Amino acid sequence: MLEEKYVNIGGKEFKREIYEYLLTRFKEGFSHTSLTIENAFKELDDLDLVIENAKDEEAAQYYQNLPSSKKREIYNVLRQIVVFQGKRMGIFSFDLDGTQKQFNKLYVENFAYFDEYLPYFVKFDKNNEFDRVATLHSLASLFLQLPQREMAYKRAYNMQKDHLDAFDYAMALEELTVPDIIDINTIVNRSDPDRVEGFKKTNNDIFGASFTPTDKRYVPIELQRLLAEYKYGFGMDILNPAKEGLSNDERVERTYLIFKREAMFHIRFERIHPFNDGNGRTGRIILNQHLLKQGFAPVMITSYMSRQYKQLINNNDIEGFTQMLLSSSSQQMVNWVSMNKTGFTIKKSEISPDNSILAELEGYQDDEKEKAPQKVKHSLMSKVNLF
Repeated sequence: MLEEKYVNIGGKEFKREIYEYLLTRFKEGFSHTSLTIENAFKELDDLDLVIENAKDEEAAQYYQNLPSSKKREIYNVLRQIVVFQGKRMGIFSFDLDGTQKQFNKLYVENFAYFDEYLPYFVKFDKNNEFDRVATLHSLASLFLQLPQREMAYKRAYNMQKDHLDAFDYAMALEELTVPDIIDINTIVNRSDPDRVEGFKKTNNDIFGASFTPTDKRYVPIELQRLLAEYKYGFGMDILNPAKEGLSNDERVERTYLIFKREAMFHIRFERIHPFNDGNGRTGRIILNQHLLKQGFAPVMITSYMSRQYKQLINNNDIEGFTQMLLSSSSQQMVNWVSMNKTGFTIKKSEISPDNSILAELEGYQDDEKEKAPQKVKHSLMSKVNLF
C-alpha cells in the first residue's frame, strides 16, 4: 500500500515530507521538556564551561603554527602523558612496555576524544619551548574533567536518543496494549544502568504529591482497566469532529471530548505510576501518540507549564488539564501552519505562551464552573480552526 502524500492534522493538509520535518523538530524540543534529560544536558553544559574556561587559546595557536615534525613529536608525548594518567587512574592494569606503538594503541582505544582538547593544554616555557612538566600538570587537571564530560555527553545524548526512539516506536503502533506500554518504558530507560525491567518492583512515591500511586501488585490490572475504559471513551460518546455537515458547536464539542479523554487517560496513568522510572516521559509519549493518531497537533509541556501540570495531576483536575492540552495543541498547530506557509523556522521569542484561555476559567465562581468549559472551548476553537 502506497503511503499517502499528505497528512491531515487539525483539518489542515501537510505534504508528508513537510509533516515529517515538523514532527522531527517537535520531537527534538519535546525530548528536552523532560526534566531528567534536561538535567543531563545541564550537567554536560556545566562541564563544558569548566573545560572551556581552562583552555589556553594562545598555546593552542602557537602549537598549531609549529612545524609538522615538532607537532608530531609533542603529540606523541601528549599521548604518553594521557595513557600514563589512565594507568594511574586504574583504567587498565597491565604493564606498559614504553613503546610509542603501545601508547598509540591504548590512546586510540580509550582516549581518542582527547584529541580536540589537547592543543589547548600544551604548555610552553618563556622561551616558547615545550614544557613537559607543566604540560603534565595541565593534562592531569584535564584528565579529571574530560572523562567525566565524556560520560555526561554519552548519558545526555543516549537519553535523548532513547526518548526519540521510544516516540518513534509508539508512533508505529496502531493501538496501544499493556505490553506496548512496557516496551515504550523499556526504550525510554534503555541507557539507564539502574533500570528496572517491566513494572515497578517496589512501591514508589511522587515527591510533593498528595496521592499515593497504585500498589505494585495492582498495576497490571489497573493499566488493563485504563486501556479498556479509554477505548470506550470513559463513557463519553467520542465522535469524529471532521465529519462534514457539522455545525461549529458540534465540532467544538466533539474536539473537546477527545481532548478530555486524553486528559483522563494521562492523569490516571501518572497516578498509577506503573514504573520505577520514566513514568512522565512514557506517559507524555503515549499522550502525543494518541493525539497524532487522531489527527491533532501534539502537545509540549514546557518548563513554565510544569508546575501547573503537576498540580493538575495532583488534584485530578480533568477539566483544567483538558484546557491545558487544547491550548498547547492549538499553539503547536499555529506554529506548524506558520512554518508550513513561510518555510522558515519561527523563533521561540516570536511565540508567546497563550494563557488567556486558562485565565478565563480563573474568574469563574464555583456555581459557574459548569458553564466555563463551553466558553473555553469556543475561545480555543476561534483561535485555531482545528477542523
